[in-house]
Amino acid sequence: MGRIKEAIRKWKLGRKAPGEVFSAYYHKNKWGDEDSRSGKGSNLTATEVLRQRLPELVAELDAKSFLDLPCGDYFWMQHVDLGVQHYTGGDIVAELIADNRVKHAREGVNFEVIDLIQGPVPKHDLVFVRDCLVHLSTEHVKAALANIKASGSEWLLTTTYPGTGTNDEISTGQWRSIDLQAAPFNLPAPAKLLEEGQEDVPGQLPNKMLGLWRVADLPGVEGQAA
Repeated sequence: MGRIKEAIRKWKLGRKAPGEVFSAYYHKNKWGDEDSRSGKGSNLTATEVLRQRLPELVAELDAKSFLDLPCGDYFWMQHVDLGVQHYTGGDIVAELIADNRVKHAREGVNFEVIDLIQGPVPKHDLVFVRDCLVHLSTEHVKAALANIKASGSEWLLTTTYPGTGTNDEISTGQWRSIDLQAAPFNLPAPAKLLEEGQEDVPGQLPNKMLGLWRVADLPGVEGQAA
């Protein structure tokens, strides 16, 4: 019965647009975290190490503009001093963006409705895509990478699980660990791997990394390496 229920759930997810799926997750607090509606990987405990390491990487890259896509409810990021001139929080959930604008928008910190799958993605020095591609179907991951490439941005920092070796197919809204260097994505070796740490905390795993790639090295619209 478990397999049948999962098949039905996957079929239902596949019939919904990504915006519908993630809006429903936001309203229902799908992941059940007490602090953040963006999930257990977005509370202060799960991001303790990352909140220290991320500004160091931003400084190393000399990035002046930072696109956080999806930004979710901005719960943990509000506690990070990125040292950039311009931060853009983007998300597909319009109600979430409206709430972020009221609570958090200020000079140098803006929030926009951005659909990573449909595009366009605005140009920034660094595009940060954490805990997102793990929830997208293969087709939608490829579309997201193509839209980031089309943005003309300099760097992409995104979640990957190196060494996983296989990428199971899912419907957008489900989850699986994603290895961006494995088929069918076949990205080159990243310029850097950033360990998130906190591997024993819910929402984290031992091989969860943030991979840094030059956007110019990402697959193009046709899904072929540049």
